[in-house]
Amino acid sequence: MTRTQHYTTDTFPSEAGKEIATVYADDPSTTAALLESLIERDGAVIVKNLIPESLCAQIKQDIKPIFDSDKPDPAGFFPTTTKRAHGILARSPASAKLVINPLFQSVAERMLTSRYTYWEGQEQKTVAAKPQIASIVGFRVEPGGKQQPLHRDDSDYHTRNCDMPVMLGCVTALSKTTKENGATVIIPRSHLWGPDRCPLDEETISAELEVGDAAIFVGNVYHAGGANVTKYEPP
Repeated sequence: MTRTQHYTTDTFPSEAGKEIATVYADDPSTTAALLESLIERDGAVIVKNLIPESLCAQIKQDIKPIFDSDKPDPAGFFPTTTKRAHGILARSPASAKLVINPLFQSVAERMLTSRYTYWEGQEQKTVAAKPQIASIVGFRVEPGGKQQPLHRDDSDYHTRNCDMPVMLGCVTALSKTTKENGATVIIPRSHLWGPDRCPLDEETISAELEVGDAAIFVGNVYHAGGANVTKYEPP
């Protein structure tokens, strides 16, 4: 017998949020617990000054050759004006400092660590698995670049709305990002939607970032690389 499970739209919230909260990494009140609560509520949070500008400059210098040699995405998911940089850890030792940022690591462990309890004979045991790095990719949205389709990153894993968060993204600005030059767009609270709710471009908010700022979001929040409508911007 084949059984199909279907979720109706009235089972889940369907409203989009109106803003993304902003906190400062150097504020003592900005804890992993605070970030977790904001991300659980809105699906995303902007963290100012997550990493130093000097570190951003070094990473940017290291990965420029990767961007310059990138070829168009054959699948067409990324516009031809979006340059990608893969294998960043191998090419930029400085990028490791971003990956192990204490604040990001702490919130990732709080939200993504899975625990499992089982019986082994007559002894009950509990084990835990901490999150692992899935991918590290750089994006450079050049002038004339179009917006990506709105999507959820965790769709690759066929997750369900009742599953715990399985991914946490961290978009960190190596250059200033604005609504005009291609800042990531996010639909706040869309991580609460059911599978039948269609995301709309007019519901998005641009995650505008200064150098060193980051937008941290769960894998099931709708987002996309923004359009770059500027005529010229140094890479």
